[in-house]
Amino acid sequence: MKYVICVVLSLIVFNSEAILPDPVQQFYSDSASIHRAELQMDITVHKQLDASYQHQAQIAMSYYPELKGSEIEFVRKDLKTTMASRPTLGSIFKKKGKRKYRIYIDTSVKGEKGLLLSDVPFNAQIGIIGHELGHIVDYKEKTGMGIVLTGLGYLFHPFRKKLEHKVDEITIAHGLGHQVREFSEYVLREPRVSEKYKKYKRKIYYKPKQLSTLMSGYSIY
Repeated sequence: MKYVICVVLSLIVFNSEAILPDPVQQFYSDSASIHRAELQMDITVHKQLDASYQHQAQIAMSYYPELKGSEIEFVRKDLKTTMASRPTLGSIFKKKGKRKYRIYIDTSVKGEKGLLLSDVPFNAQIGIIGHELGHIVDYKEKTGMGIVLTGLGYLFHPFRKKLEHKVDEITIAHGLGHQVREFSEYVLREPRVSEKYKKYKRKIYYKPKQLSTLMSGYSIY
């Protein structure tokens, strides 16, 4: 079933008017400025970027041309995970093109001892930002009630797993599979991350080998 989803996502991506950038296996912070200059100048219109992650966010957003014109704000917040994304409460029931979205960046590691974005390698940062943009792509396909039901469903692990797998597939289809795999690998091998948190990641998200298998099904890789 997951391969059917991948094929459908591929068709959606490659039959759109926008042309996605070619996948890059590794981005480096010292080459970010050069790559940034090659991006479309208006790719960040309506997006408020956290200065610490501006290059990473711009690179990730260049792989989501269909989000051009969407209002996306990056906000620091104390979370239970590295990053999260959702529509603003007041815009959920607005027309799809009028919604506003926020991508939250965790400010403190507590409880399960997750991982701050600042502790993650540059290339993996692009991967998790790309994953959060994948959530926004998913939100944009839904009605206001659909978003509400998604929020309720996310409280239950089976639904959460299905959604996070779908979003990883969206991220791969957009050309950021290498980056999201690197993020997954880093979390699972990082000694500062608790085993409880790693177990949760293995339960809900695709594992690195699964991501590699999915990537092999795309002609862009």
